[in-house]
Amino acid sequence: MKDGSLQKSVRRHVLILGSEILLGLIGISLILSGCGDGIQAVQEPIIVQSQMYESMLTPLSHSEADADVFTATATIMLKDALSDNLPVWGTYAAPSIDPATAIPPALSGLDVSEEVLIWVLLGSDTEPPFTGRTDAIHLLLINPRLAKVSLVSIPSNLYVYIPGYTMQRINAAYALGGLELVKETLAYNLGVSPSRFVLAHPGDFQWLVDDVGGLEVSVLYPMPKACSGIPSGPQVMDGSLALCYASYKAGMDEMDRMRRQQQLLRLIFINLVYDGNLIKLPQLYGSYKDWIETNLSLEELVSYIPLALKLADPERVRYFQIGWDAVSIWELPGSSQAKVFLPDRQVVLEVMQSALDSIMTPAPLSELVRTLEYQLNAAGTQEAKGSLTPSSTATPGGTLGTPEPSTTPPTPQPTQTSPFYP
Repeated sequence: MKDGSLQKSVRRHVLILGSEILLGLIGISLILSGCGDGIQAVQEPIIVQSQMYESMLTPLSHSEADADVFTATATIMLKDALSDNLPVWGTYAAPSIDPATAIPPALSGLDVSEEVLIWVLLGSDTEPPFTGRTDAIHLLLINPRLAKVSLVSIPSNLYVYIPGYTMQRINAAYALGGLELVKETLAYNLGVSPSRFVLAHPGDFQWLVDDVGGLEVSVLYPMPKACSGIPSGPQVMDGSLALCYASYKAGMDEMDRMRRQQQLLRLIFINLVYDGNLIKLPQLYGSYKDWIETNLSLEELVSYIPLALKLADPERVRYFQIGWDAVSIWELPGSSQAKVFLPDRQVVLEVMQSALDSIMTPAPLSELVRTLEYQLNAAGTQEAKGSLTPSSTATPGGTLGTPEPSTTPPTPQPTQTSPFYP
């Protein structure tokens, strides 16, 4: 009994001694942090010393559980102490230009399941080889297991922190640092980091609409000042008209433009998955791979065909946007009188969480999926038969049936304005 009491007493004194030493080290670090540049010199020794003391104390403990408790406590206390010394942007790159308004902290608090895939669809305002701004930004939140998707549209005028630069419109991220900076900017301001991306240019979108045979679009409101006038009601659009319909913006009304872009994305997707058209996916990929930028391989896209057929069910796709309730209009300082959207970060967080929650609820498959599977199988069978029949129209070295862009690509024009336009 005396030996047991002695052991417990030793462990208790060890833990108390370790905590006192750790608190002393943290106190020293907080004092030195007031010396500005001295913080960088003191952070590393704190960690080294804490590990040294822990290694010294471990042999005296007769309980692995006690050692685990001490280690966990030390880690939490060190993390809290060091995080207090970080700037508002945390571990992200510091601004290189003075911001026009205060930089907010990175958005946090989202509950993102590990099974959720995060993609981003981007639409550039410039033809290659020039780099422009992305005036279409759509996040895809995908749950492959439950076959559900949320599409979240982000206004291009959203005024956010672009890591390493300053506060700026979110559409400038690609022009400033490419797709990697887009990824960091979305992670900082939307709380999610895309693993896959697709970047299309104006000509790419126009060709794709023509290659799927045009689109029949239900125009909700007449647009007399846009695209030579578009009346309300069902309208058949070729690539040129669809591009204008997707790009037109009246003043600051990006929300209506995002709604129209969502509408066209859905129609293009439906045209691709109906009537077995996904059998042409390898041909389409080959036709556009030198124009559209993506890190999706053909093999990966083909593996998602069963998922695409399920997503043709409209009940399995939900649409969201960072809309009017999530932003306020703010005029930039200076003489430009330019206006941007300042995000309400709490509302943005709620929109993102709602989009994530909506793809975590199971739903039964509709009969539509069986129909689309039958159509795809029939198209595959027909193509297999056709490939066995020689064609007198085949050109040597050519690929039968490979769709080609329906128009000559527009002549690229350099961007006339800086990414930091007012």
